[in-house]
Amino acid sequence: MQSTATETTYRQELKEKILITAVELFHKNGIKSVKMDDIANELKISKRTLYEIYSNKEELLFEVVRQDGLREKRRMDEIIETGMNVINIIAEICRFRIEEFSHINPLFFEEIHKYPELLSYVRRLHDERETDANAFIQRGIGEGLFLPNVNYQIVRKLTGALQESIMSQYLYKEYDVKELAHVGMLFFIRAFCTLKGVELLDEELSTLTLS
Repeated sequence: MQSTATETTYRQELKEKILITAVELFHKNGIKSVKMDDIANELKISKRTLYEIYSNKEELLFEVVRQDGLREKRRMDEIIETGMNVINIIAEICRFRIEEFSHINPLFFEEIHKYPELLSYVRRLHDERETDANAFIQRGIGEGLFLPNVNYQIVRKLTGALQESIMSQYLYKEYDVKELAHVGMLFFIRAFCTLKGVELLDEELSTLTLS
């Protein structure tokens, strides 16, 4: 009984180590160039042991993306809980994403598109957050920072189209991610802010250094 418990603990710890290493390698080098051999060698384990935990590279990649999503959600929840208002929250989320993006090879995002099931999962996550987004918009209206008479369903769809365009046209290769964030906030967020919201947003944008 004790032997089984020890084995289970070891297996769980090994699984976590594999995941941590895979995250580092995928984020640093992209997906295509990272082989299961690379992960096994990095951990100094046999490839057979690795395949006993994760049966193939796609399964491991799915878990990496799932963990990325969970980590992002935890951070988003923290920002929303501590944010002073919706404008401050948007700015902090923007800073968080810029920081995240700066540590991830753009190839990682490009190559996810080669995995249809994984891409569908990412899009499902986005759709599941729609309820949270609607509540956030209502909060902004209640705070007097977002205009009340706007069809925010259209805004959400246009924002999603903008994000898709940035990825599909590889704009993050052509422009600095901070500049993309700055223009995106001007283009969308500022457009439906009240005068009070515009003032607060401009203050936040002034701290988003583009150099």
